Amino acid sequence: MKYTLTAALCLATSALAAPAAAQTELSFNIFFPQTHFAWSVFQAWSDDVAKATDGKVKITFPAQSVSPPPGVMDAVRNGVADGGFIFNGFIGKAAPATLLSQMPWMHKGDSAAMSEMMWENYQEHFAEHETLRGVKLVSMFNLGPAYLCSVSDTPITSLEELSSRRIWALPGTIADILKDMDQSIVAGPAVQVQELTSRNTVDAHFGLTMETTNSFGVAPYTKSCVDISPSMQSANFSIFFNERKWDRLSDEHRAAITELSGSHLARRLGVATNEAEAKGRATLEEQGVTFTPANPDLMAAFEASAAKISRGWAAEVSDKYGVDAAAVVEEMRSEVDAASGS
Repeated sequence: MKYTLTAALCLATSALAAPAAAQTELSFNIFFPQTHFAWSVFQAWSDDVAKATDGKVKITFPAQSVSPPPGVMDAVRNGVADGGFIFNGFIGKAAPATLLSQMPWMHKGDSAAMSEMMWENYQEHFAEHETLRGVKLVSMFNLGPAYLCSVSDTPITSLEELSSRRIWALPGTIADILKDMDQSIVAGPAVQVQELTSRNTVDAHFGLTMETTNSFGVAPYTKSCVDISPSMQSANFSIFFNERKWDRLSDEHRAAITELSGSHLARRLGVATNEAEAKGRATLEEQGVTFTPANPDLMAAFEASAAKISRGWAAEVSDKYGVDAAAVVEEMRSEVDAASGS
């Protein structure tokens, strides 16, 4: 009896002393406001990762961004967060191939097709050539088409009217095209637009989607928008983890995250974008925002500068990586056309 009691106590003590199953937490930074639809998509992704790893890997989200949007990749490199995503316009100089799906006239309204084709084309043609220092790229995604909108009561339908404005422009393709057209622009993160429009620092914005116009608080200052299809640009983003943190994960856990990321996460974000865009446009129309086509002269000016910017990008990427980037653009356009609406 004494032996049995002693053995039982030893077993109980051993059970208490045994370490609990280790759990790895990966903090993932989201700089969008918490009202943005992407939060729910990333949270669902986190739940799926936890399930696939039997709860051993948990992706968590800081309540506030650990960095302004342009600095997120540096923050992840430095371990301030373990993962995050960045607008590729902010890394385009160092990694120009990430701008592939920001080339003009590609997005026809289906962000699921854009996001999936971007990831697959980047992996096929550029991933082996382009290094994103200190991070492990796991997926990409595109938001909706970019709109040119007026903050004043006068719609922007002509080149003359555009030239009379001071325009906030999304960095990357749109900003480069407007610069080539000698337009007056303020380029910067989309999170700045609400302040710029509310203070009348700019009287037009070009680069927001319908959803971001609402979620970033710019809708009350937006009076009219120009319908341009295919879009002159669609903002795209790279999703990544700190490379050191990634390498410390087990092979099994890296495989689980990889399977749930890549094309799967790209399409998931794209489907959610399509839904958010439809709701965003309906909301703006209910608030009295009008949508008008651009006149032929304005479109001709856009097309001339867009062709120049696209050729310059393709030449740079081709020279840097030895890949026919212009051919990749045409290939992706065809694939997006085939996949759109599917």
